[in-house]
Amino acid sequence: MMTKREISRGATWRQWDLHVHTPASFQWSGQKFEGDLSSEANQKLVDEMIDAMNKAEPAVFAIMDYWTFDGWFALQKRLKASDAPKLNKTVFPGIELRLVAPMNGRLNAHVIFSDEIEDQVLLDFKSALKVELVNRPLSNSALIELARQAGEDKLKTHGFAKTEIYANDAKALQAGMVIAEINAESYRDAISKVPNGCAIGFMPFDTNDGLEEVKWHEHYAYAMNLFQNSPIFETRNIDLWGAFVGEKTPGNARFIKNFQAALKNKPRLAVSGSDAHCFIGTPGDNNKRGYGDFPSGKKTWIKADPSFRGLKQAILEPAKRSFIGEKPPKVQEVESNKTYYIESIEITKTGDKAGVGQWLHGCDIPLNPDLVAIIGNKGSGKSALADVIAMLGNSRQSKHFSFLRRDRFLGKTGEPARHFTGTLTWCDESTEARALNEPPSEEKGRACSLHSTALFRGALQRACVGKVGCFREGTAGSYLLPRE
Repeated sequence: MMTKREISRGATWRQWDLHVHTPASFQWSGQKFEGDLSSEANQKLVDEMIDAMNKAEPAVFAIMDYWTFDGWFALQKRLKASDAPKLNKTVFPGIELRLVAPMNGRLNAHVIFSDEIEDQVLLDFKSALKVELVNRPLSNSALIELARQAGEDKLKTHGFAKTEIYANDAKALQAGMVIAEINAESYRDAISKVPNGCAIGFMPFDTNDGLEEVKWHEHYAYAMNLFQNSPIFETRNIDLWGAFVGEKTPGNARFIKNFQAALKNKPRLAVSGSDAHCFIGTPGDNNKRGYGDFPSGKKTWIKADPSFRGLKQAILEPAKRSFIGEKPPKVQEVESNKTYYIESIEITKTGDKAGVGQWLHGCDIPLNPDLVAIIGNKGSGKSALADVIAMLGNSRQSKHFSFLRRDRFLGKTGEPARHFTGTLTWCDESTEARALNEPPSEEKGRACSLHSTALFRGALQRACVGKVGCFREGTAGSYLLPRE
């Protein structure tokens, strides 16, 4: 999990894989969970799962096992054990279902839940789903009954014999999972009943068994109900991503207006999951994908805190906070121009002179490459931060500093500033460090300049450490320009 220091950096671009399976999924490739989820054999599988998640690139995963939350329950039980390995990623519980739908194939549907949700709420959710034909709440018992009520031809289509279904509960359960369908209305209602908005509907669109395959013109109301009530969609098509988030592309220009109108002009988050059915995939083989192995390089990136709250924020601003592809443009830009972006600013007290307070000692602030504003009350340190960054960035406008000046922190003899050292670290790992009473370097003056105004003391201070690595305060502006 993220450290407090990284959390303070704010939202950054990270890979998210919101569609992975576990050994609890009936289509899992490899050894599956059996019997007691806390058994030694099952614990070993969970440890493999934790190791695979930790080693994969995504910072966030969502478990999407068919019909069950057992994979999530097994993970949570294992993590509570004293000898459990540490999970360094965020994982959401989820479930993959199949809905009754007017289409030639079958319609899959997903739900993502908060990782802080109670187990009983997940069980209540399942009980609110109605299995068609047997008209019972979703459970293993209902799936077994469904299989045993199915006709011989239906079972044969999926590779099951009627005799083995009656003789073997495990076979009957497997058959039930293959042929079961959930009432679509119960799916929507079950999501709405989860308290505090802790469940989010997630529909595949043009991916396997997606909503695009529904016969829209013949069953318009059915399709639109799911289309308009799903905050997240799965697609690997960049033009469809643009259509969902509301961004026009050459490929969607002719239909985006109608597409957005069908969504009631409310942009939606579009993602591409790995749909992994094994922990470790085969490199280059789209049919054998492991955790974080996105098909054809269609990686999902989300700019948000790696949390359920962050996911909700991305849903509100999908165009700004999501990207499908190898790397978001901003990530590429930072990686290609590391000397133009500030990684962090640190201030420490040096020496032990009596009477010098701690003041700024211990400040260690990681900066976000998309930082656009600093907000705080008067006296909260906004001007100090701006001046220290400008000084270490070798501003030519030090005469306009409002904190590092003689009548404030510098004092007439450099007190107490001389007892504190500031260190500015750039994204290329190079650093600039000096005592806070030392003036910016004339030799390095080309690196940056600061134009300061009395607006330093304003309640709202604006900053930018973005494309040009600048820091700006106030509506009239104070600018820290990049190193050349």
